[in-house]
Amino acid sequence: MNKKGRTKLFAILGICVIVILIASVFISAENASLSDSEIQDITEEKSDNSVSEDVSSYVKDFVEQKGVNPDEINNISKVDFESLPKEVNIENVNNANLAIYEINYNKSDSLQDKVFVVTYAVEKLASQGDIIISQDKREFLNFGINTEVSSGFLNTATGVEGSAERGYVMMRGGSITGISTSVDFINGGDTEIIIYKNGNPVNFGNAFNSYLTGTSKDYDIQSKGIVLFEAGDTISAYVQSSDGTLLTNVITLIEITTN
Repeated sequence: MNKKGRTKLFAILGICVIVILIASVFISAENASLSDSEIQDITEEKSDNSVSEDVSSYVKDFVEQKGVNPDEINNISKVDFESLPKEVNIENVNNANLAIYEINYNKSDSLQDKVFVVTYAVEKLASQGDIIISQDKREFLNFGINTEVSSGFLNTATGVEGSAERGYVMMRGGSITGISTSVDFINGGDTEIIIYKNGNPVNFGNAFNSYLTGTSKDYDIQSKGIVLFEAGDTISAYVQSSDGTLLTNVITLIEITTN
């Protein structure tokens, strides 16, 4: 029997409830004129690789958005990486972190299509430690100064001095999730690194309570969703010390997590 093939490609990011983190989705379809008995044979053949109800529900919701009627789906099965279908072409990917699901459905009474969904598998990624779920991304804002100061706004990485109004302008909404500082104390004293958002201090920063000279460091992290910012907000950093404190070589790194 002659077969005609055609391939479609989609790329998306999203989350599958409980079990899968979408990294990218490729859809590939192959049309074939099949009899009812042949369709039944294919369905039975795939049953050994059936997936959980959660995966099945997610896949059905996704393919429905791409024009596939969930009522016409015959089977959803997990694909073996050792025998990838010709419609799935993956290069330079660590397959230990991937899962591929094949969806067979009736496009018409005599026409069957195949849809392949390629995902990252959360249960495999979880063992690798610190993972940012969904589309979250970490970025870093660099501040510093190499002259002797007591208090003042830190320079940006471009060398431009910051201020209440001058700093890094956010391009996306997100949260401030970390800050670290290294500083050389000429005369020790109480010192804070204060983060400013749109000219107002936020309740998160580094603090030094040392009267020793030399290099000191501090770092703090917090969960996202506590100190929020929106696209267009300006982030700057300020060093504030007690009277008589003199310091130099301030290096501050602010971590932001964006959506």
